[in-house]
Amino acid sequence: MKYSNKPFPKALKEIMDKKDIIHRKLAAKTNFCFSYFCVLKKREKHPPIETIKKIASGLGIPPEYFLEYRIDKLVKILMDNPEATDCVFDFAQEFINETIEVPEKGFIKYYPGTAKAT
Repeated sequence: MKYSNKPFPKALKEIMDKKDIIHRKLAAKTNFCFSYFCVLKKREKHPPIETIKKIASGLGIPPEYFLEYRIDKLVKILMDNPEATDCVFDFAQEFINETIEVPEKGFIKYYPGTAKAT
């Protein structure tokens, strides 16, 4: 399944539309009330990670689908491995500046400890 790079409310709406799931049905699967999904659609901040996990489970998708989950996971990895922070930052800067060529499929293979990406 492809990941979404959209904010949580937009990503949630898209995946619900794609899977043809209405809020009431998702609410029943996640034990959240129907009105909570209305709040999520208007919220500027992403919901707690545990909420993202429950919603993803209710939708039958991995929580990694949501950008906010992946960002949170990346932050935890960097906090646990501070020595990798500089490498990741440099890699991201190169990527943003388009000095790293991305293969057609959109995947990048990164070799830790180097600036090499393939």
